[in-house]
Amino acid sequence: MGLLDFLTGKGKPGPAPDALKKTADATPKADERPGAAASETFYVVKPGDTLWKIAEAHYGAGKGAKYMEIFEANRPMLTDPDKIQPGQRLRIPHGSTGPSGEVAGTH
Repeated sequence: MGLLDFLTGKGKPGPAPDALKKTADATPKADERPGAAASETFYVVKPGDTLWKIAEAHYGAGKGAKYMEIFEANRPMLTDPDKIQPGQRLRIPHGSTGPSGEVAGTH
């Protein structure tokens, strides 16, 4: 093996297929990144949506006032809670209660 082969990796045995699979399995997915909150979802804004409607859809009927949590979680992309656009991908943080009104972590 010459210097050029050494530098380019030619002539060097590649990793075994099992090693490649383990590397791929160990790569964190987008929602499994270290530091990513496990209690977040994302929502793509549709025509006619408002943060209030989105909050009620995710947190439950009567919880529209939680729209400010969604707004705050999406700053600086959002500068006004009344100005969302179709196609925007919003982070929906999970608060202390879920859509059913249960306190998170209890059943």
